[in-house]
Amino acid sequence: MPRESLFAAPKLVTALNGVSFSIEQGRSLGIVGESGSGKSTIARLVMALDKPTSGRVELLGRDLHTLPRADLRTARRDIQMVFQDPYGSLDPRQTVARIVAEPLEALAETTRAEQRERASESLAAVGLRSTDMNKYPHEFSGGQRQRIAIARALITRPKLIVADEPVSALDVSVQAQVLNLMNDLQQQFGISYLLISHDLAVVNHLCDDVCVLHRGVIVERGAPQQLFAHAQHPYTQALLAAVPRAEPVMPA
Repeated sequence: MPRESLFAAPKLVTALNGVSFSIEQGRSLGIVGESGSGKSTIARLVMALDKPTSGRVELLGRDLHTLPRADLRTARRDIQMVFQDPYGSLDPRQTVARIVAEPLEALAETTRAEQRERASESLAAVGLRSTDMNKYPHEFSGGQRQRIAIARALITRPKLIVADEPVSALDVSVQAQVLNLMNDLQQQFGISYLLISHDLAVVNHLCDDVCVLHRGVIVERGAPQQLFAHAQHPYTQALLAAVPRAEPVMPA
């Protein structure tokens, strides 16, 4: 919030207030809300990139924000992230093999040969070929780049993947392919997803449960089909009313 004068202390802004949720193994939770509602703050807290002023963020029974640095480094194998912009999140100077193996390099527990083998396996899991490992991000389409980003997140075999608007930068024709891939990977590896999105159709396609976030507070939650069909809170109703609908024009 802007200061009232140059020398005044900035006002305290509460990004999240009383937010509480849990995700069972192999299930997906969607967090929906407009820009500024606190969605990205949740993602950063879950990834242990920011520290909460109060409360806990637990993964597999461990409070991430109280772990010693070495233990937190090890815990990061169980939680990975897929970002909104597949091109911006991939280093254009690195080969696909290096990009996908990056989380393993950070853990420093595998040899270079093992990293390359695991990268090949992850690329195969997302529908790409081992021959793609020596290419660079600019040689791929947007959908393929997001598959590379998903392969990078998958390489440590995480328990949870935080997906921040994972298909919003893609063409509509490609979005369904990536969402179907994420569903398939969930079935294959038992991954849980925390999906951050403003797109209700994407949440409906991928998530078992959804929380509607408004000004840092969860105002409504439930299964997406039930919640979207019978929204109770005015904010949820406003979100649904803002979804564009095709209205075919009948010939005169």
